[in-house]
Amino acid sequence: MMKKYPMIIIGVIALALVAMTAMTVFATGERIPMKDLDFDGMDDDWEGANGLNNQTYDATEDPDKDGMTNIEEYLEFTDPNDREDSKIVRDNRILVFIGVALAMGVAAITSSIGIGIAGAGATGVAAERPDKFGRLIVYQALPMTQGIYGLLISILVLNFTGLTGGPEFEILRQPYVGWGALAIGIVIAFSSVSAIPQGMTASAAAAAFGRNNKVFGQGVIFAVMSETMAIFGFLVAIFLLLASGML
Repeated sequence: MMKKYPMIIIGVIALALVAMTAMTVFATGERIPMKDLDFDGMDDDWEGANGLNNQTYDATEDPDKDGMTNIEEYLEFTDPNDREDSKIVRDNRILVFIGVALAMGVAAITSSIGIGIAGAGATGVAAERPDKFGRLIVYQALPMTQGIYGLLISILVLNFTGLTGGPEFEILRQPYVGWGALAIGIVIAFSSVSAIPQGMTASAAAAAFGRNNKVFGQGVIFAVMSETMAIFGFLVAIFLLLASGML
């Protein structure tokens, strides 16, 4: 049964990446104005509703100074008077959400599998040696760290992109912030798979500890070694935060 876990998590990650790819394809269909007396390509009613002059050609103007002209705002269904409502901010925001979902979602799945494997082994030992329960908890807790890494990175990304407070649009107007957040999510997602072999190692260590008290420390070391890749992934995620301008 344990051999099936790696295939399950690989399948989950593959499905998540497919969903991510589908969500990041932003197709903009042609928007044809119903009435356009000034021939600027924008509907007159839309211009009037957004404070623009529907009697003069103002398609190339940018009243909110967000880098998008009025015609681009019209075609993208954004507000020509709101700097925070622009295509780059919107696209970056979506990419940040996907990155955070990958980081926390996959880390939670892999950690729960690792915790379950370690807990199953520790429970068998505790049934025969209840006096060892306290130290057996250590083995079960070790695969939880990948979930903690996912949580910490998710909080950092949401905080430093302004989505939980702060000057959101100023940060999200940077061209690579969204892709940086997505890359961070992918790094954490893949490196968190280490929670599964860590759970297997912790389960074996718990069984060995049940037979010999002296191997407790060695068992912890063996289990922690499986976490090395998750630590590397966490460090790379921090560097990606720096490289994309979020830190």
